[in-house]
Amino acid sequence: MTTISLFNQLAQAASVGAQAQSQLRLQLIGNQLTAQLNKKIAALKTQADDPIVNLLQQQGVALAARRSTYSASEAQLGTNVAVVSDLKLQLSNLAVAATGGDASGFDAALAAAQGDVDNLNVVPFQPGYQPDGVAQLKGNGLGILSSASYDLSTPAGQAQASADIQNAQGIVNQVSVTSLQNQTIAGSIANALSGQITQLQNQISARQNTEIVQAAAKIQTLQQQTQTEFHLIELSFGSISQLTNIFTAAAIANNTAPPPGTVISLLVGQSTGAVLPSANISVPAPTVGAHAATASRSSAAGGSGASGTGSNFSISA
Repeated sequence: MTTISLFNQLAQAASVGAQAQSQLRLQLIGNQLTAQLNKKIAALKTQADDPIVNLLQQQGVALAARRSTYSASEAQLGTNVAVVSDLKLQLSNLAVAATGGDASGFDAALAAAQGDVDNLNVVPFQPGYQPDGVAQLKGNGLGILSSASYDLSTPAGQAQASADIQNAQGIVNQVSVTSLQNQTIAGSIANALSGQITQLQNQISARQNTEIVQAAAKIQTLQQQTQTEFHLIELSFGSISQLTNIFTAAAIANNTAPPPGTVISLLVGQSTGAVLPSANISVPAPTVGAHAATASRSSAAGGSGASGTGSNFSISA
């Protein structure tokens, strides 16, 4: 029937309009809740920063720098130990050449020994080290002259060369012992610093893991609270469908005429003429008394159309 069609259209229009408005409002509310949640999470992360972690990290950086210094020293000292070993060998060759009066062998061994001295590293002093004498050796030299200066063909020249060689050997032996000792110290300190750094890293990891777990739990709680709040708001929008239910109920209520003087009676009419066609309807806030008077005039005239003049309620075909 035309009346049922009218109410079906009214119900559909009300449903579509209500749903669109409801979805828009829910979307705006959801955006606001999400923004608030993000601010709370950011504040929570800031508050969760453990100041002790920053101190431990600074200590770790300082220890790492010290370890790097000792590790570099250890490598340089290791090079010196190897160079000094060859230097001791060249001094032995010098002693043999001096005793045997071998001028050419003496000069060749002296050149090799001087090359070793040039290759020694002056290692910066670090706590725990002993003075190694490398800087003095490089500055002063071995104190050994060329074969021509000694005249190795004579016993006196050989004796003088041997004395200078023994003096140089004493200095080099001290450099060798101290360099090896400092190398061992450097390795030990570097290893000890590595152990301290590992302990600090474990402490930092433990504290950070605790922060992460606590922050994750609080964030999850905030998310659940926000979701619950949104669902409650969403449920509150369920009352919007009541307008659709009114129209639908009116359309299927046994297809009987509504009680006189009601809003529905104005839409349906109570005359024996033709029922209202489908129309665009605007319903601000109808006044029952005015609608009843209009319905009475419509029934007496027996016309096929109606217009409410006593309120804002309007129908336009």
